[in-house]
Amino acid sequence: MKIILMEDIEHLGKKEEIIEVSDGYGRNFLLPKKMALRATTANIKQLEEKRRVVRERREKGKLKALKIAEKLKGAKLIIEKEVGEEGKLFGAVTSQDIAQEIGKKFHLEIDHRKVSLEESIKVIGIKEISLKLHPEVGIALEVEVKKR
Repeated sequence: MKIILMEDIEHLGKKEEIIEVSDGYGRNFLLPKKMALRATTANIKQLEEKRRVVRERREKGKLKALKIAEKLKGAKLIIEKEVGEEGKLFGAVTSQDIAQEIGKKFHLEIDHRKVSLEESIKVIGIKEISLKLHPEVGIALEVEVKKR
């Protein structure tokens, strides 16, 4: 019996993979538990359509990320924060602060989770950060933290 897996199954295959299993295993275990679908022509066409839509969405996301990366190429952000007596910041510069500053300066919507910071910035100075805009598109930015 040919089936389409609906989830990853150890020792059998990955999600959306078309495989051959014994009739009893498919009919009595995989199909009732909704772990698989019969590999009919309609189900195969539906699977191919779903893959095509996902591929197109991924390509659109990549093109959008490339446009954003082009706008931000060579950019330098300046963030002003309140500073204490010893030159330490009140609070810290976080990925949300950086995303908001990008929004203000370049008029771009960037999710703060795309800003890669090992830890928040707590001192004045210049730090290089990276933006992971898409799994295939990343860019380095220079952030300068200044005294307000």
